[in-house]
Amino acid sequence: MRRKVLFPKMTQKRLESRCLIYNYSRLSRYEHLHSRFEMVAPSSGRILARMDGTEYLLKPGDMLVVFPGMPHSYDPSETSEGIMLTFHSEMLGDLEESMMEVQPASPLIHLSDHDRDVSHCFERLSEMAGGKINEALAQAYLTLLFLRLTDALELRQADLSASKELLYRAMQYISQNLSQPLSIRQTAHALGVNSYYLSHVLNERLHMGFRAYLNALRVERARRYLRVTSWSIEEVAAACGFLTLRTFDRVFLELCGCTPRDFRKSIGRGSAPAPRSRD
Repeated sequence: MRRKVLFPKMTQKRLESRCLIYNYSRLSRYEHLHSRFEMVAPSSGRILARMDGTEYLLKPGDMLVVFPGMPHSYDPSETSEGIMLTFHSEMLGDLEESMMEVQPASPLIHLSDHDRDVSHCFERLSEMAGGKINEALAQAYLTLLFLRLTDALELRQADLSASKELLYRAMQYISQNLSQPLSIRQTAHALGVNSYYLSHVLNERLHMGFRAYLNALRVERARRYLRVTSWSIEEVAAACGFLTLRTFDRVFLELCGCTPRDFRKSIGRGSAPAPRSRD
């Protein structure tokens, strides 16, 4: 029987938020995908992003647009600060249905190359970072932003091989169920494949095993929750699928070089540590 994780009402409300906008200082180096849109724009430094085997170098004035279901990661050796937006497809209003059927061939946007509406909308969205988000206003800005960027993104239908499709399905399943106990057998069963084949695909394409990948995603999500919420350490651990605080502390320390409590304290001092390299 799967463990049902219960959260206080405050936590449930935040988890259901349709739009998050916040200032980042470190981005996930582990390849992942999710069911929400993601937009990243550096204000200082550079970002080296990888999406489906292609590298994109972002500098101030650039923006990367990640559609749902697109595996991506960021190089931790590049130092950067900027704005991160993640939002549900509902925030695109009448564009939602059409945008969910495609992926961009050109996800890197140079803001100055486009209509002034693009820069204006992004600036207004950025001003909401770290504060209370007016979702109605954010939806209006996002809808206009995507209308203006439709041609530049070069939208096209996704074309997946069998192994890629399985990888994407596995990554999405894991991401959507991080708060629950997960095993490779259970995941393979849910996807209708052999667990040995799934293990082979993960190792071949992600260069890490199931458990290492699962822990990496949970810690990355925990870092985000520690940064953008006021949840207790216990709430963060539960929301990220850790059954005990001892396990949470151990895995977080292994990957980040500090405990969750120390990480949260360092954020207040503006010096959150970078994830440890596993090389």
